[in-house]
Amino acid sequence: MSVSLRTAAMRESTAAARPDALTAVIAGFTLLRLVLAAATPLLPQEAYYWVWSRHLAASYFDHPPLMSWSIALTTALFGSTALGIKSAAVLWGLGWNLLWARLVIDLFGDRRLAWRTLLALNLTVLYQVHALGAAPDAPLIFGWVGTIWAVWRACRRDQTRWWLLAGAMAGLALLGKYSAVLLGPVVLGFLLMSPAHRVQLRRPGPWLAAAVAALLFTPVLLWNAQHGWVSFAFQSTRRIGQMAGLRPQHLLGLAATQALLVTPFLFALALAAFGRGLRDALARRPDERRLLLWVSAAVPLLLFGTVALRAPVRINWLAPAWWSLIVLAAARLPADTPLPRGWRIGLASSAVMLLLVLVVFTVPNLPLPHNLNSWSAWHETAQQVAREQQALQARGERSFVFGPNYKVASLLRFHLPGKPRTYAQDIYGAPALQYDYLPPAGDLRGATGILVLADQDQAQLDLTRLAPYCASVEPAQQLQTGAFGRSARRTEIWLCRGYRGHPRVHATNPAPPRDDAAQAD
Repeated sequence: MSVSLRTAAMRESTAAARPDALTAVIAGFTLLRLVLAAATPLLPQEAYYWVWSRHLAASYFDHPPLMSWSIALTTALFGSTALGIKSAAVLWGLGWNLLWARLVIDLFGDRRLAWRTLLALNLTVLYQVHALGAAPDAPLIFGWVGTIWAVWRACRRDQTRWWLLAGAMAGLALLGKYSAVLLGPVVLGFLLMSPAHRVQLRRPGPWLAAAVAALLFTPVLLWNAQHGWVSFAFQSTRRIGQMAGLRPQHLLGLAATQALLVTPFLFALALAAFGRGLRDALARRPDERRLLLWVSAAVPLLLFGTVALRAPVRINWLAPAWWSLIVLAAARLPADTPLPRGWRIGLASSAVMLLLVLVVFTVPNLPLPHNLNSWSAWHETAQQVAREQQALQARGERSFVFGPNYKVASLLRFHLPGKPRTYAQDIYGAPALQYDYLPPAGDLRGATGILVLADQDQAQLDLTRLAPYCASVEPAQQLQTGAFGRSARRTEIWLCRGYRGHPRVHATNPAPPRDDAAQAD
């Protein structure tokens, strides 16, 4: 090792041991995310969950309600802006960073390890995105990490209050996303595989935790009971129905996307940690600390890895898995020694990849292949839609705005002046996810519908589908947006005159979606 590298390593070792080092890492990345929240545009999914927050309910069609409740709170404080919406995720990210630090210190008693772990985790694209983008994964990760921490404290201290906290954390995770149900097998698997803690299953603690989690989940159960259990069907039997024969290409695709999200260096370390944990579990020689972290990752990895052999798996489904494997990888580093050269190079490569991703999101109207740019042009399009509405109003015509899917409808609502109610494919009778359950803004029959299409695969529409519902369909405007001499987005505005209405727009409990329903993440 050269003198300069040795000096840098010693500085890292000294810095990591300082009491304020953890605070600096957490505060620094949180501040970065707040700046990015104000500087980056709103993504379609974020706009969709913001729309939910404008119609607060006990639960929603696609997911449980916690993220949208959070958005309602932060937008009440900071306004219905990108910063107001994204700050909900930033706060959840701050929460799970604090829990990561507390868990690593409780498990291994090493602040240097906690510092290195948090540095690595915050350099992944995966956890930066989920701590910045307002989506159900943010409260899911918080509740998941909190559950693992509370279970460890409960087993070590044998105190019921820690089991009650574990149940509360699991309940929060369930209010975030349905995949939190996997925490049940995680905790049960850990207790069964741990000779030292198996006795807990004969005590009331774990069962009280399950009861607390179920109690917190009650609003979701009540909403589903009132709406024909549509959420459970959407997220279970419909997913199972999509499974076909053996399709190993799905698993390969999943591995490739996860390597990019976790960054290749940390992805390789995480897979190695998983392999070591599997070997130790099969040999029945578990270190209790490492076993808990390993089972936390193994359950979602094995489940969704198996699913990926037969059906596509969405790239965010494995978000609860990787963090604990990265902790295990960092825990193998020798204590009280400088960070190895390979780690420094690997983390630097992760930082470069993260920086490139952030640049992509912050450059306005950046042309990207395969419709990857989903956030550009919507403000400009919404302004043109507003002008069309004003022209119609000047002629005494009522109007409403709709899109071919929930993403377009949500982005338009966010960018339109006054943020009025918009509609999706429910206008022409197609299942429209949560839009089927939003209250209409009045009787739309006889009004002119302003339809916005885009040159994205999911933002187009065969206009013949509107024939039964409109007296006529006429082109109004076309907009082109881009940068560096290339187009990033083409949007089209059409007028659906003399709208005849459809029962789905006014139904309070529409029929469950068919197989061709628009799909949320």
